Amino acid sequence: MLNKEPAQQLISELSDLYNKCLPIYELVTSRHYDETRVLLNTSELFTMYRLSNQFYNFHPEIQKPEAEKFYEAFDEFYSELKQLIFHEDDATGKLYNKLSIMKDLFEELTTAYNVL
Repeated sequence: MLNKEPAQQLISELSDLYNKCLPIYELVTSRHYDETRVLLNTSELFTMYRLSNQFYNFHPEIQKPEAEKFYEAFDEFYSELKQLIFHEDDATGKLYNKLSIMKDLFEELTTAYNVL
């Protein structure tokens, strides 16, 4: 296992988090999705988020407003995802909007941390 600098590790974890959101979005926007598969992936996504957030909070030297904004955007995406799954709300446009915001904020993160 390679040892990464904390900033590189954070970007890697946030990249994984964002990239996990993409297939979940695809799953819930398909016509007939497998609810068990969606729930499993959503659970995994939340676990990834918690681990990433703990890492971030454990390293004050990497805490930046751009990361805070990304975590806030994820919270909004996750909240919208839960609305879509558990309340059968058909607001996939809102979910896509939250995903787009995360993408833009992730690009700002890579610039802020000088990591590509």
